[in-house]
Amino acid sequence: MSETVHLKIQQFGPISDIDIVFNKYTVLIGKQGAGKSTIAKLYSMFTWLEKGLARRTVSDKYITQFSRFQKNYCTYHRLDSYFKTNTIIKFYGLHYNFFYEEGKLQIEEIEHQENYNVAKVMYVPAERFFLSTVDNPMNLKNLPESLKTFLDEFENAKIVLKAGYHLPFNNIAFEYDAQHKISWIKGEDYKIRLSDASSGYQSVIPLTLVTKFLSDLVQDNANKEELDFQERKQIEKEVNKVMNDKTLTEEVKFAMLRTISSRFKYSRFVNIVEEMEENLYPESQISILFDLLDYTNRIELNRLVLTTHSPYIINYLTLAVKAFQLDRKVSGNDDLSSRINEIVPLQSVVNPVKLFIYELKDGKAIQLSNYDGLPSDEIFLNIQLGLTNEMFDQLLEIEEEFDNKD
Repeated sequence: MSETVHLKIQQFGPISDIDIVFNKYTVLIGKQGAGKSTIAKLYSMFTWLEKGLARRTVSDKYITQFSRFQKNYCTYHRLDSYFKTNTIIKFYGLHYNFFYEEGKLQIEEIEHQENYNVAKVMYVPAERFFLSTVDNPMNLKNLPESLKTFLDEFENAKIVLKAGYHLPFNNIAFEYDAQHKISWIKGEDYKIRLSDASSGYQSVIPLTLVTKFLSDLVQDNANKEELDFQERKQIEKEVNKVMNDKTLTEEVKFAMLRTISSRFKYSRFVNIVEEMEENLYPESQISILFDLLDYTNRIELNRLVLTTHSPYIINYLTLAVKAFQLDRKVSGNDDLSSRINEIVPLQSVVNPVKLFIYELKDGKAIQLSNYDGLPSDEIFLNIQLGLTNEMFDQLLEIEEEFDNKD
């Protein structure tokens, strides 16, 4: 079985023609509106649909009928207005392939199996900070569906980690008062409500808490027994009852199916994070990135997808790749390995073979080249930094010209 999945998109929203392979670590960079989130959302949706089909909590007939793919599943991620008459989308997954063309979706099973590598899929939206701005976000109305799903996991994470969770930077701890539904952050000599904290903490705490909670959940699931034939048939029966109940809204059906599907065993964690650097100082960005990489590395089939505007993320990934290469090179030398670990935690190193970075521009995606396995720094983010230096030099030239005028 291939460890990568393949997504092709033509004429969909801001995307004209892209061809992307998702590996263990996949990074999407580009200007705002270039299509990074569009790609990440489609990947999330197809991975989730593949999971549903593998578990038999949804059927290919149900997905493909009555334009549900466009009206329900794409609407969930607010992609329903992105379709054009000539839109083509092809997703080649681990267990199923999906083909959308001429307004219709087709699904094919690659190879029937009794047990699948079922993923716990989490899409972490950029709007996550909004959930930290009030003490009880469950009372918020009219949230986007994807943000509601993330909120559910955030609430679960707060309950499980209420006794205390330490952020990977600034010696800050999180605590949750379940009785009064108040989230707190604690420093060395202060304690404040999360709703009153800085925007950086409001953005990063939902991300780190949910990532830890779901990563631990999947790891615990690894020891869980697979469902036997009778248990699977019982779940299919429950699913059919929900799907055929015409009194239920699609939103209620979705929630009930999530509850039913939680009884299955998860074998991998797919973490899709929008703008992990949101409102964070560069020094904090590297700590969060290494934390995300650590969780991704705990199970071979785990996946991490990042969208970013930050040039620092690519530079920090280069450090993680170099640390991987150097640790292999000095294998057996504990002293040198220890010194590498002080710079880049060895549990966060990145195998360059499994890292794909794409730059989105003008509706297309270009895979970054690498030099000796290290990601290229010839990306528009770094070019923009260079352009700033050039502009400053031009200002200095004008100043020098004025000073030498006399």
